[in-house]
Amino acid sequence: MRTLVEVVARCDGRGRTVLPVVRASGQLAVRRTGPATVHLVATAFGPLGGDDVEIRLVVEAGARLGVHSVAAAVVLPARGHSPPSRQVVRAEVAGVLHLAPEPTVVTARADHRAELHAQLSGHAELTATEQVLLGRVGEEPGRWTGTTRVEQDGRPLVHTTIGLGPGAPAWLPPVAPRAYVSTVSIGGPQSEVATGVDAVRLPLPGGWVGTAWAEELHEAVTRLASVTPRPVDELVEVAR
Repeated sequence: MRTLVEVVARCDGRGRTVLPVVRASGQLAVRRTGPATVHLVATAFGPLGGDDVEIRLVVEAGARLGVHSVAAAVVLPARGHSPPSRQVVRAEVAGVLHLAPEPTVVTARADHRAELHAQLSGHAELTATEQVLLGRVGEEPGRWTGTTRVEQDGRPLVHTTIGLGPGAPAWLPPVAPRAYVSTVSIGGPQSEVATGVDAVRLPLPGGWVGTAWAEELHEAVTRLASVTPRPVDELVEVAR
């Protein structure tokens, strides 16, 4: 199934954010849940193998936008042989964007590709958090591949790809972790390197990127919080 979500955030000239474009088709609906907040709502099971989701976000100068989801996304395999499912977020940001969906759970035999491509301009601010759990309770892990590319005024700030689960190059069971959390924060002071138990924060121009791994998702979130300059729940809080 092909799914397309489009949201445009614009400053109305009085300092308030308006959303002139809020639309979706396919297996997602989008609902405005606050002055500058939207939530994605699943209208069908999935994503399934072969599903393709594209989320287009435009945040103009002076505007703010928070993007969340109402529940975890459970990735399921399609019957027989099928290509991986895929979700791509394409963001153009001149204002402030907070991207904080609920976790992605990749079930056994499923293969999911997640991509974030963000183009920042001017004094844009971006906070993007990804949470992944491989397999449900008592289940073998699925496979997840995540790519993050952030550019500011045409200059690359970060470009990374992480592969987890069976078949991934760095997957080394039985000690391989099932849970992964990552946050990219751009638009503040540059942070120094910080490390913790299976967690690291690395500096970026005008920000930082932090990642953490664990057997359980809540453990990964706690480990990431130990190396970030602000608590993770504050990082994903939508600016009012």
